[in-house]
Amino acid sequence: MHEVSFEEAIDLIIAKDPRYQREAYHFVREALDRTQQTIAKRTLQDIRHVSGHELLDGIRDFAVGEFGPMAMMLLNEWGIHTSRDFGEIVFNMIENGGAHSFAVGDFVDPQTFAAKLQQHPDPLSQFLWTRFSEASRLAVLTALERDAVEPVLVETLNGIIRSEPLYCEKRFAGVSLSTQTKALLGMNLRGNHLARLNRLLLEDAFPRDIVKSTGLLAKTETDSRADFDDGYDFYDAFRKPFLPPSKQDAPATAPAGLSGEAG
Repeated sequence: MHEVSFEEAIDLIIAKDPRYQREAYHFVREALDRTQQTIAKRTLQDIRHVSGHELLDGIRDFAVGEFGPMAMMLLNEWGIHTSRDFGEIVFNMIENGGAHSFAVGDFVDPQTFAAKLQQHPDPLSQFLWTRFSEASRLAVLTALERDAVEPVLVETLNGIIRSEPLYCEKRFAGVSLSTQTKALLGMNLRGNHLARLNRLLLEDAFPRDIVKSTGLLAKTETDSRADFDDGYDFYDAFRKPFLPPSKQDAPATAPAGLSGEAG
């Protein structure tokens, strides 16, 4: 499976959501890797998925260890002012990136899907079927084994999703589009980004036939942005550890916009 590169995905994320600098995404990705490695080493287990709260703890430790007393200033420069911002960055990476083409294994039942396209009961299926060559149609309809059908679907659909925008209102009438897909529709996309959007459109249109792809990061059913809402105060996490003992208990005097209460 060919995926949009990390840098390509970040380009698209920033175009849609300019709140955070590119460095913020690199930092959070590295902090996630470090957190997973640290937990695996401490528990003597394999690297596993981490919760939002575990990631927040890992981000704090990584930032303080990596940047010292400059941590809070750098995070603020990158657009990060509260723990909620880390959640926004994480979910931007969950919802973006991922495969920009199809591969063997992406179709639940290739033969059933091929038959659906051939019967074309809806405008989208009809459009796709017209893009199959006569040889490709014959191949998917006469093959008896999955291994013979799926490569033809992969090759043909990859050619389709890279060639032109698939979306038009009539073609996708009745299709419930994901938030991620809707966010990309208004953008002038080309190359891998266009192919990624077209794949997402087909995933939305055929949820029982095409395996849902993931973004730069994977999530579980229980993960949510709310996991990052009740994190730590930024002053306590990133400035207070570097104050002399005599000032540790003094009220925070950070400038407006730099504390954990910043909007």
